[in-house]
Amino acid sequence: MSSITDQPARGALSKTLDVLSMPLIAMTLAFGGGALIIWITSGDLGTVFTAYAGMINGAFFKTRGLSETLVATTPYIFLALAVSLGFKAGLFNIGVEGQFYIGAVSAAWAGVAFAGLPALIHLPLMLLVSATGGAVWGMIPGYLKAKTGAHEVINTIMMNYIAFRLVEYLVSGPLRDLKSTAVQTERISRDAELWSLHQIPARLSDPGNALFVSILVAFGAIILARWLFAQPRWARVANRAMMMWGAGIASGIIAFIALPPLTRAVWFFTDQYDRMHIGLFGALAAAGFVAWLLWKTTLGFEMRMAGANPDAARYAGVNSTRTIVVTMAISGALAGMAGATEVLGVSICRCLPLFFSSGYGFESIAIALLAKNSPLGIVFGAFLFGAMRNGSDLMELNSGVSKYVISLIQGLVLLFVAAPLMLRALLRMSAPRAGESDAPLTRGWGG
Repeated sequence: MSSITDQPARGALSKTLDVLSMPLIAMTLAFGGGALIIWITSGDLGTVFTAYAGMINGAFFKTRGLSETLVATTPYIFLALAVSLGFKAGLFNIGVEGQFYIGAVSAAWAGVAFAGLPALIHLPLMLLVSATGGAVWGMIPGYLKAKTGAHEVINTIMMNYIAFRLVEYLVSGPLRDLKSTAVQTERISRDAELWSLHQIPARLSDPGNALFVSILVAFGAIILARWLFAQPRWARVANRAMMMWGAGIASGIIAFIALPPLTRAVWFFTDQYDRMHIGLFGALAAAGFVAWLLWKTTLGFEMRMAGANPDAARYAGVNSTRTIVVTMAISGALAGMAGATEVLGVSICRCLPLFFSSGYGFESIAIALLAKNSPLGIVFGAFLFGAMRNGSDLMELNSGVSKYVISLIQGLVLLFVAAPLMLRALLRMSAPRAGESDAPLTRGWGG
């Protein structure tokens, strides 16, 4: 016989399953629809299994398959977080692709303009510049929305194309590397690169880089200690602030002393052709930041209130103009940092080439919808889309099925998660239970 204490746990599990049910059903139907299209167009049911087996093998099991999936996951996390932040405030930021481009060109410029600085200063400065570029590009349609009522969907779409053409002009003109036969910017400073994982032991041999990492470790330890001391069991601990700072300083000192020799002695990432870089950890940190911003700060509460009921938010004294502009600026900053990771950590030339096209920004809209704007859900959704993107090439090679069928599957995902009431009607499902909402994620054209 189950005890009464089991009931809350079961209730939480039931609520979690309810929340996850629609995304899982949407993914299942999307892959089923993709399978049906492959079967009809190829005329052979076996091609479906060959195609999907190739996609799975390419995404996870081939040489550097998993690491390349994680490389693709990184910008997806940043960009889907940017989209979801807008959704939370009732805004549809469809311009993350343009903000991604502006962040990339900002990083390419700063990587050359500030050459000579140590990594301790240069790398954070690069990320700050790219975030600022994306923030400014996102803030413009936010300001127009707040001051004139111009809809952000129209404005962000137009800003996308302005960004594309502006980046083309800068790369082929003022920022072009005249020493290269290819049309691209100059190579960024080595101290501004995002380290590949196989480079970490060599990078940490530089005391400046070791100090940079130890500061990050100390900062992370302080955040963790602060979270622990906020728990009820630690509420009566004396000198919590001193203990928190002590934990951070001690962790930083230990990291500075121990990490360089430890990574030289034991390190598993030794493939010099592996492109996986530390930007992934930055993306995960961004997910944690967005969760903290939305649920632990006054600004986040105002964003959520403005998104849920703008009239009630105004009645409660929320400054709607500031909320819209700040939300779009933070959203753009996240998108800009995604562009920086591509230039600083992924680009072969560690520069920005003329034909820089990703599609990450548009696909991230589907990830945000699939995850229902949950930062944790976005991490898993980004990994799924990264796997599909990375596995599509081997799928095409093994089965002859065009890799662009992945775009079709992503489109079906977007269709199903954006219209849950239609999906429930098609599947004859019951109405959502308490805790599961089929409400639209943004107010739409009338907002």
